[in-house]
Amino acid sequence: MMCKYLIHYFSGTGNTYHMVKTIERELSNRGNEVDLLNIEKYKDIKLVNYNLHIFCFPVYGFGTPSIMLRYISSLKAEVGCNAAIVCTSAGAEGQSLNHCKYLLNKKGFKVFLTDMVVYTYNWTQILNPQSKEIEERVFKDAEANVIEITKKIINNETYIKKTNIIILILSWPIFIIFHNLARRILGKTFITDDTCISCDKCKDICPAKVIYMYNGKPRWKSNCESCQRCINICPKASIQLSIIKLAIFVTLELVPILIIMDINNYIYHLPIIVNMILYCIMFVANTIIANILISIMEKVGLFKKIFNISYTKKYRRNIAKGFNIK
Repeated sequence: MMCKYLIHYFSGTGNTYHMVKTIERELSNRGNEVDLLNIEKYKDIKLVNYNLHIFCFPVYGFGTPSIMLRYISSLKAEVGCNAAIVCTSAGAEGQSLNHCKYLLNKKGFKVFLTDMVVYTYNWTQILNPQSKEIEERVFKDAEANVIEITKKIINNETYIKKTNIIILILSWPIFIIFHNLARRILGKTFITDDTCISCDKCKDICPAKVIYMYNGKPRWKSNCESCQRCINICPKASIQLSIIKLAIFVTLELVPILIIMDINNYIYHLPIIVNMILYCIMFVANTIIANILISIMEKVGLFKKIFNISYTKKYRRNIAKGFNIK
């Protein structure tokens, strides 16, 4: 019996897109009708027109990308649509599958399958991507895994991937910090070196629309997804991590810890909850101060050159073969 599938997906640098295209191929080869929906190009759709929905996304900070969370919050299944969730990760899904399953169930979906596929990491802002040889091997293994998962989806086989309870507990605070603060800070540490040709490509392909042009050069607002698309897709490999910007953020975020330690050691020993509240307040305040300080320094020629100090220039850029963001 032919079924009609809708794959809702977000892909930062192409790993998830590769998975989605494999799922589409396997479903189509068995006579099913498949539509792909890139959530960056979201349009109003009739969910009831599809027998089954598949949600695909990469894992960021041991959780679901904020762009996917916002998209899910906009949906409402009218008659309990069946759904599957398949994420991509460099090795650990954290709490993403559990969180996404919970949210989709609340929206009226009936999630019968959750699983994760291992791909290469593309966090070029921090780590040098793996070699082409490793990438080819990982993609080959990933494709075989995706085919097996697709068979389960076609057969409506119930499978909920189990996550170690310790990993689940530990991944939640990491995700909360990443989702609310870390991704925003990391976005502000991007710079472009002297090879930038002002082509606007990074601005045009940014899924969060946080890149704007200033004097012909890109700058980043503070709502970055940390998807790494801009640094990996830049035609001149001009986008780098600024060591100085990162150092400013790290230094200012350490100040609250030192202040709280002094208060507890020399003035009054405060309860743990009070220390946590104080730290959160000062952390947010110092993040704002760091943003303002960097914005001012970026307008001074001397500081602009200092900001260009980086270690990512020689890093390999990594976009999955055939990646299409349209």
